[in-house]
Amino acid sequence: MNSKKITTIIILLLILLFTACSSDSNSLIEDKNLNAISQERVTIKASNAEAYSWKHVSGIEVVLINANTSTLSFIAPDVQAEETLVFELEAVISSVAGNDSIKKKRATVTISPLEITTENNDTNQTTISLKSINLTIDKISLNLDENTTLNAVATYRDNTTKDITDEVEWISTDSNAVEITKHKLKTKQDKNIILQAKLNTVTSNAVALEIYYEINGHTLPPMPDKTLNDSTLLGIDSNNNGVRDDVEIWIYETYKDKHPIHIDIAMQAGRAYKLVLETPERAREIHNEVGKPSYCQLYYQYSAKYYSEPLLVENNFDTGYLRERVYFNTKERMDAYLQYDHLLSGGAYTLPSDTEKKKACDFNTSKY
Repeated sequence: MNSKKITTIIILLLILLFTACSSDSNSLIEDKNLNAISQERVTIKASNAEAYSWKHVSGIEVVLINANTSTLSFIAPDVQAEETLVFELEAVISSVAGNDSIKKKRATVTISPLEITTENNDTNQTTISLKSINLTIDKISLNLDENTTLNAVATYRDNTTKDITDEVEWISTDSNAVEITKHKLKTKQDKNIILQAKLNTVTSNAVALEIYYEINGHTLPPMPDKTLNDSTLLGIDSNNNGVRDDVEIWIYETYKDKHPIHIDIAMQAGRAYKLVLETPERAREIHNEVGKPSYCQLYYQYSAKYYSEPLLVENNFDTGYLRERVYFNTKERMDAYLQYDHLLSGGAYTLPSDTEKKKACDFNTSKY
C-alpha cells in the first residue's frame, strides 16, 4: 500500500473519530426546548451515552421520574402563568479510543397554564368536580423488602371525600424501587424516591420515601450506577466512609453470617486500597498502611491463641478476591495497582511482630 493511500485512510479515520465525538457531545438530548401544559406528563429523551443522570436546575420543583435513564419524565406543575424549568443531563460518553468522558447538557421546558373548558348546565355548575388528592403513607422510612400501607383520598368541590387508592396512577421517581398492590407498598430497591398519586388531571402531594438496606444494624449506601461508578478511579462513596459504595455492599453481604471481625478487616482493606488508587507512585511510603489489614488478619487467624485470645478469623477468609476481583475491578484501577506493585519490587520488607500485627487493626478489637 503506497503512502498516499495510507494518508487517505488516516484522514478518513480522523474524520470518523471527529464525527463520532461531535455526535456524542452535541446530540445527547433529542429536543432541548420543549413546551408543555400544566398537569401534562413531560418526557425528555437522550441518547448516545453509556449512562445518564438528570437533575432539576431551576424553576418550580417537580418529581423526576427515572432520572438515571435515557428518558426523563415528570408531571408538569400547576401554574397560573407561563413558567420555565431547566434540567441538566450528566452523561458518560465512550469514545472510539476507549476512554470515557462526562458531558453535561441542558434542556428547557416551558409550562403554560391549563385552559379548562367547562360545560355549564342550567344551574351553572361545572362538570369538573375533583379538587385535590391527599396521599398518606403509614411509614416513610423502610428497610429493603419491607411493607407499608398507603392511602389516596380525593376531595371534591362539594367538600365530600372518597378513598381512590385503587383507582389512581402511581408516579414514582423510580418505578422499579417499589411494588404497589392496592393499598400495599413493598420496597424492592434501596434508594430514596418520591411518590405521587394521579387521577385524570389531578396530582396528589409528593411524599418522600427513604428505602435503606440494613445488615447487622449497619445501613448500607444505595448501589450506585455501574457505569457512573466505574467512570472514575475512586468511584462513588456516597456516605464518605472511605470505601467505595459497591465494595462496601459486597463486604457486608459476603461476611454478614461470619464473625463481625471479617467485615472490619475487609472495610479496613477497602480504605487502604483507596491509597493505591490515589497515589500508586508512593508505593513504598504507603506499603505498610496497605499491608495493615493483612497483618491484622494474620494475628486473629493464627497468632491470637498464643496470647490466650480467641482465633476469630476463619481459615478460608481471603482478602485476595476482594482486592483483585471486587476493588480493582476495571482496567484503570488494576493498572494503578500493578504500578503500585511494580514499584515495590526489589525492596526488603519485614513481617511485623505479633504485637505489631494486633496494633495494625484500625478498629476497636476489645469489643470482641
